[in-house]
Amino acid sequence: MSDSQNAVEAVVIPTAMSRPEEYDAATRAALEHIDRQAVRTVADGRPERTRTGYAQDWASWGKFCAASVCPRSPFPPARW
Repeated sequence: MSDSQNAVEAVVIPTAMSRPEEYDAATRAALEHIDRQAVRTVADGRPERTRTGYAQDWASWGKFCAASVCPRSPFPPARW
């Protein structure tokens, strides 16, 4: 590059993320459908014994939280 040319470096400015409530109804419905499919796909890929074990672990955690000052997670698992 000669002295008369200046290198220009690209700057990428991310756009503001849209919030879900700003999406139109069709987009929200499509995203909810994709979310449900993803949850089902992950759950279907787990063996029954794993799902049973997770359920037992969650129940044990609930008992521990009830017997102590530890608050239970406000986000329980949707599916095993």
